[in-house]
Amino acid sequence: MAFSTITDLDVAAAQRHSSELRARLLASTSTTYTTGADGTGNGERVLVLGGTGYIGRALVPELARRGYRPAVLARNAEAKNDAEFADAEIVVGDPTRAQDVLDAVAAAPTAVVISLLSGRRPNDAEECRLVDHDAIVNGIQAAVAHEVQQFVHISDFGAYRPELIPQVYKLQVEGELMGQHHGALDWTIIRPTSYFPYLAMTFGDVKNGEPYRIFDHGEYSVVNPIAREDLAEFIVNHVLREESYGRVLPVGGPWTDDNVVTLKGAGQMMFDVTGRPESWNVVTMASWDKKIARLTRMGRISKQLKPVAYYLEAAKYWSVVDHVAPAYGTRTLRGFMEKLKDREFPTGSFRERMKSGTNLMPTDI
Repeated sequence: MAFSTITDLDVAAAQRHSSELRARLLASTSTTYTTGADGTGNGERVLVLGGTGYIGRALVPELARRGYRPAVLARNAEAKNDAEFADAEIVVGDPTRAQDVLDAVAAAPTAVVISLLSGRRPNDAEECRLVDHDAIVNGIQAAVAHEVQQFVHISDFGAYRPELIPQVYKLQVEGELMGQHHGALDWTIIRPTSYFPYLAMTFGDVKNGEPYRIFDHGEYSVVNPIAREDLAEFIVNHVLREESYGRVLPVGGPWTDDNVVTLKGAGQMMFDVTGRPESWNVVTMASWDKKIARLTRMGRISKQLKPVAYYLEAAKYWSVVDHVAPAYGTRTLRGFMEKLKDREFPTGSFRERMKSGTNLMPTDI
């Protein structure tokens, strides 16, 4: 997906915008949501697709604590051995196979299906289609076939400005839910801003004395990321809540100084937490755009280079597009980094990050 709208950026104006936006957020109180667990279940079965991923490892225990009976569609039965799934039913299957999803829903009366599905390599167009669209549609169709009460789709805040492949597919899924394309079904769409590990992918580099990359001044955009524990609580608050049916709910983390950041601000936080001196790798956006354009042209000839161009486009997108949503929760990016500073985890080379995607993220914090 090419950047059709993010062109001719005004470097100075963007920095002013970010500074003003951040100041407004920190001087304001977000009253859209009230933080705290709201509502409990009565033993209803809730099937989670993508439940063995980063968010699922917080959501499944939260469902159990709140009185629901979580079931997880997992490719491997050994997921049952993980502490997070001690109170969950494990159904072995692949969400990209429609019959596996149908069987998982039909295994017992199911009240709710929650999709956390998201491709691990957002620069892999085929994987994005299979996971960010087809597999989620499998869940929707299975929910319709078995008269499930609610389908909860965890989408992406980027659907407000879809420039990347997975965002386009997630937005398509939203449209199909809204239009009842696959049959009558009550739905709730949740659009989280971003998760702490995405901003911490370079944390290991900083720990090891490597420079932190920014584009120009590093202050093109502002984000208030949300912790997986807070997002899990938020999701469960809207399970079988009739007021949430047919609603799109954007959500981010607290509007606090240690959680509302620019890309440069996140880097400064990393240097501060690790005690490392600031070291910046400043790349001009103009030169990055030329690199994307060159790789895009070469990608028309070489299939191997096409994903590289997508990867560079994603880096630009996350650096220049605001992801600011109503606040929920209490956990902050700085708090996450404080937990991460004594951890060793593979950060990978550029090539490894491009190939592995979110597989390199630490999933135990």
